[in-house]
Formats: sequence, structure tokens, C-alpha cells
Amino acid sequence: MNRAFSQIKKYWLTNLITFLVSIAIGVGIFCIVFFTRARSIIDAIDGATLGGLVVLLFGLLMMVSHFGAFDIFVFGFKQLFSLMFSKDPKKNGEFTDYRDERTQKRNDSSYNFIAVILAGILLSTAIIVLEIIYHIG
Repeated sequence: MNRAFSQIKKYWLTNLITFLVSIAIGVGIFCIVFFTRARSIIDAIDGATLGGLVVLLFGLLMMVSHFGAFDIFVFGFKQLFSLMFSKDPKKNGEFTDYRDERTQKRNDSSYNFIAVILAGILLSTAIIVLEIIYHIG
């Protein structure tokens, strides 16, 4: 976990940009839903729910991908294409071992899925605030 925090500090600008873009996408989805409907508080809640869930689910998908759920497919296609289009994959610097591929991917990671998940959680708190406002008033 300490390594993850050191990587987050190392790539702070990338993570900040990722966070701001995620918030902008969520707010954009909110605006599209809100302004294409009757513009009531229910439409605001629907837009915030959709925007927050899209960002949160995308962040969770990035996390699952980071931890290796799709790596076997990527590694397989990379090996297939290197065999089809290159005479010797080791000469071109291609990875030929799955373990080496995973180690290199972990070393190069910036853990930017955390920024997207945090943006989704922030947008989800907006949903809760809008729900409270709606039920009180």
C-alpha cells in the first residue's frame, strides 16, 4: 500500500488531471440529462445519479483492469501479433514472459483509477445531497 501512495505522489499531476476530467464527464452527463428533460428536481437527481454511476463504474472497471482481469487477453494478442509480424520477438524488445509483462506494467502504473473512483464518490455524495433536499422540501 505504501508503494501505491508513493506512485500517486509521483504522478500527482496526472492523477489531478484524471480527477478533473472525471468530474467534468460526470457533470456533463448531469447537464445532458437535466437540460434535455423538464428541468425539475427529479431530473437533477436522475442526472446526478447517471453521471456519478458512470464515473464510478468506469473507475471500478479501471481498477479491475489494473489488477489483471484482462491481462491474459492483452498478453495473448501481443504474443500473437509479435509472432505474426516479427521474425524474432526478443530482438525487438517485446516481452515474451507473462510474469515479465505484469512486473513491467506494475512498475509503470500511476494508479489513476483511484482518482476516477474518488470523483465517482464525490458525485455520489451530490446525489445524496439532492435526495435529502428533495425529501425535505
